[in-house]
Amino acid sequence: MPEQARYFTVPGAHLYTVLHQAMDPVARVLLVGPFAAERHFSYHPWVRWARYLASRRIEVLRYDYRGVGESTGVFEELSLENWSEDVQLIAKWVASRSPSMPLLLHGLEMGAILAGRAFHEGTGDALLLWSPPANANQVLRSGLLRWAGLEQLWEAPENRTPASEYIRQLERGTFIEVHGYLWSRRLWHDSFGFTLPANMENEGLSYQAYKKPVKIVRFGKDAASLAMPYSRYDEVKDCSWLYSCNFDWITGALGLPTLGSHEEEYSRA
Repeated sequence: MPEQARYFTVPGAHLYTVLHQAMDPVARVLLVGPFAAERHFSYHPWVRWARYLASRRIEVLRYDYRGVGESTGVFEELSLENWSEDVQLIAKWVASRSPSMPLLLHGLEMGAILAGRAFHEGTGDALLLWSPPANANQVLRSGLLRWAGLEQLWEAPENRTPASEYIRQLERGTFIEVHGYLWSRRLWHDSFGFTLPANMENEGLSYQAYKKPVKIVRFGKDAASLAMPYSRYDEVKDCSWLYSCNFDWITGALGLPTLGSHEEEYSRA
């Protein structure tokens, strides 16, 4: 089935979306991806995951955050609440395509917080979180540390700016550039309180709170191509083990029929 790229209108901007259509779909998944530059580093395995699901009759929509990637909007003027609002708007549209079909929210890293908060508000029939941080600041701090380390490689020792200085600049209200995106003091400040709902500390608590299936996956080294940037650009890691076990969970969580062999379609995803 073809993949349809289009723009989805949100307040003041347009989100770039790609719909991975499925033949005779039995469920839908909204992918809420990594934050800002992390989107680029995780792009390849994220797209392969969408295609893997679509080949198994699960329609998938993935998108770029407002002000990120191919979406419009001025990144430095946006907030975590803006991106949270976008999840709700786009999830509502996905669900409206076929209200009787189950909808899974799936978030990766920062996207896990956004998907989790939308699920907490009642969106979706199941939730899958990959590598969820405790709060958004963990994502920002990790990205800033890597960016500062990369910048130092090109500077003489006397001209190097440590990550602590970038943080001081943010706290003083200075915009700083991280991987081509301008970060604001508001973004940094708000990130400390932008957390997963308390009921999502583990799967048991989540099920008791929501009475809906929730799966939380903490990545190890085997999933470094998804969880960590700066993997070699010519290195394509085999994520079939990750895709297959999570696909099995999705089919069970949503009560779907057996949808085919994992290995049969993976090479074409």
